[in-house]
Amino acid sequence: MTDARLTLANPLHDIVIELRNLCRDGEFSISAADAGSVERIATHITNIGVSVVASTQDHVNASKRLNDFASALARIARNTAPPNEAFNARMALIGLKLRDLGGQLAEGDKIPEWAASAAYG
Repeated sequence: MTDARLTLANPLHDIVIELRNLCRDGEFSISAADAGSVERIATHITNIGVSVVASTQDHVNASKRLNDFASALARIARNTAPPNEAFNARMALIGLKLRDLGGQLAEGDKIPEWAASAAYG
């Protein structure tokens, strides 16, 4: 018998993969500086994922950081030259996911199911 929690995808991991793919696949034209910023954000998101699985102590800070990253990604998307609606839409969706996950972390002092499943998966 398998525990359904073990099969849940870790949304922070999925976001990191999506961000890295957006910057590496060459489909979208973003500056090297912005690509570097996105890579650093992806690294921070990875670290947040590890932190929220290990303890509930940093959930408030993690929530704030995820919201900050959502804002930073929106700013990067707006600054693409030439403007690219597809890139902006994908970045906006990532931002919404980050804000949603941050909201889940801010709700209480327990580890969300998605984070708990990441500890075992």
